[in-house]
Amino acid sequence: MKLLYLYIGHVNRPLAYHEFSFSDDYLVHFDRENKALDIRQNPQPPFFAYGENITGLKLLVGKNGCGKSTILSLLGLSPQDLRNEFLQYEDTPYPTKEQTYDWFALYHLGGDSFALEGYNPSIVVKTDLFLQNHYSVSFQYDFTHHLLTNVGVLQESRDPKSGRKHINQLNCLFYCQEPSVSWYTRPKRQKSDPYNACFFPRYDISQFGYQAVEHFLYLAAHKDKEFYPFFDNDPASLTATLTLRQSEINELTLFRRDYSLAEAIYGNGHSFLSMPSPALEKHFGCQPELSLCHSMVIRYLEELLVFSLKEHPAKNENTFHDQADAPESVRYTKRRDFLLGFMESLTRADAPPDSYKSTVIDSYDLHLAKQFCAALEQIPERFFVSGDRAKILLSSCEANFLEPLMACYDHNNSATEHELNHTAFLPFHIQHLSSGELALIDLYAAVLSGIKEVNRQASNILLLLDEPDSRLHPEWSRLFLKRLTDLLKSDGFCDYQFQIVIATHSPLLLSDVPKKDILCLGVSGSSQYVMPANHGFMSNLNDILLDSMFLQSPFGAFAEDYTNRLLEEIARLKETLQSASPACCHSNLQPRLDLLEEKTAVIDEPYLKKVLQKSISQLKELCNAKTSREKRIEYLEDELKRLKALEDKP
Repeated sequence: MKLLYLYIGHVNRPLAYHEFSFSDDYLVHFDRENKALDIRQNPQPPFFAYGENITGLKLLVGKNGCGKSTILSLLGLSPQDLRNEFLQYEDTPYPTKEQTYDWFALYHLGGDSFALEGYNPSIVVKTDLFLQNHYSVSFQYDFTHHLLTNVGVLQESRDPKSGRKHINQLNCLFYCQEPSVSWYTRPKRQKSDPYNACFFPRYDISQFGYQAVEHFLYLAAHKDKEFYPFFDNDPASLTATLTLRQSEINELTLFRRDYSLAEAIYGNGHSFLSMPSPALEKHFGCQPELSLCHSMVIRYLEELLVFSLKEHPAKNENTFHDQADAPESVRYTKRRDFLLGFMESLTRADAPPDSYKSTVIDSYDLHLAKQFCAALEQIPERFFVSGDRAKILLSSCEANFLEPLMACYDHNNSATEHELNHTAFLPFHIQHLSSGELALIDLYAAVLSGIKEVNRQASNILLLLDEPDSRLHPEWSRLFLKRLTDLLKSDGFCDYQFQIVIATHSPLLLSDVPKKDILCLGVSGSSQYVMPANHGFMSNLNDILLDSMFLQSPFGAFAEDYTNRLLEEIARLKETLQSASPACCHSNLQPRLDLLEEKTAVIDEPYLKKVLQKSISQLKELCNAKTSREKRIEYLEDELKRLKALEDKP
């Protein structure tokens, strides 16, 4: 299954009444006036391949605001997300002209079978079937008469109970970097489509979690052949830190002999492990004899209970009794189970009537607490610096024991039915990464997590990337396409067939792609247009910038204005010099020429600098020549007067 074509009629965005081809296998055109879709097999599709499992690659280029993200959104978002992002995209029985959006995408299912998905089926589909405004249909195409036949609804085909053929042959992965400005709010997108509103699943891989990032970094730190080459610096030096937050307990009045919360949890005031060492030594003479790992687990549970009981006071019916002569593991297990048992009782304890909660602790928070405890216990003791901090060098992890902990963080962030933010009690940080490395990790961790989530029945993946290289150094941007295609051809990904669409502003990416695979979106006044690229694979970057990237100049605007003003000054001086007197040349023009020479010295383009310097030198020579000639004439005139005066003497 493959994306062939996109037609955009009206979606209240800059692009209107444009068509885009995403495959060379078929030549597609839509006649809007006659509502006719013309599909023809390409008799001689151009041969070019990035790999056996990469079936196509297209670049979308153009100025900011020209519609690149609109194209990717129409292809990559579910109908629910489209309604949120396109404000007039509504399912109304009788839409007005302004509300009647229309667009569609064409997919090839195999042989003469195709599929259409879009909004407003009346512009292209002629059928007696009742179709919603947002529709997905399959059809056979009659290549002889150029007609759509055997039209059938596709939304239901993903439901096994419908009895229809399961045409779930494609996965769509959509990556878009989150806005980096605090004042802009993009509508929240669903990570996947839970309503089967599309005939193939779509995944927003921009929304991934700790587990995906840590897994990618673990592979890179261990010099996995597929991921290690992405870094210029050695990823083996990456460090992860896990810190226990103790603000809640440190703010208590435990150290002023008020043990009310300690008694509420333990049944006595002498069992809090979260008290700082000096306080423990002062009151009890020694610290509890638990390992650093076990200390962090107990302190984490105490933090959760203190936070909950401050909001909704409750008391444990049982009393904790520590067995000082028991082995450490027994003492730890007993204390952990005691605290978890108290938490479990609080999941059944009614919260006060004025609370918005029904119980003191949510049952899912208890489930998460058990998961966090089990995950922390898997971290080897040698990585704990203290009872509230662990420092982990990723290359030192023989096995990926952090993965269960990362899964806990993801469950904490993704589940909506619990009250506590466990991440705040156990902050996790990965340090010593540059902004470019963060962008690179962000992308490849997203792709890695997306591949793990896709429907395994579908071997085709449509990968949509919205400006994935926008934060990368030009050298990394130059390597981007090779790294991406090498990854998709590697052992972990080669079972899938990839079709890739990338929106970019990088001329370096364009030099890696044949011009037939570059779609240039331009703006002329208030109208948009789409044009083929004149430069692509192995083209000179200046040609790409001026043509395909729609640049007016290969130079920076400030530098260009600076140089133009120098040229204008040279022209004015030349006119002035032709009419100026010798005295003026010497007193006024010469300093101005010297200043022009200083201004020209900052220009680094060698040819342009040479031309300007030559022009200034010629003006100086003209100025000096005129001064010398006039002075010679003046001298001769004075000499003539002197000689005449001598002749007049008797």
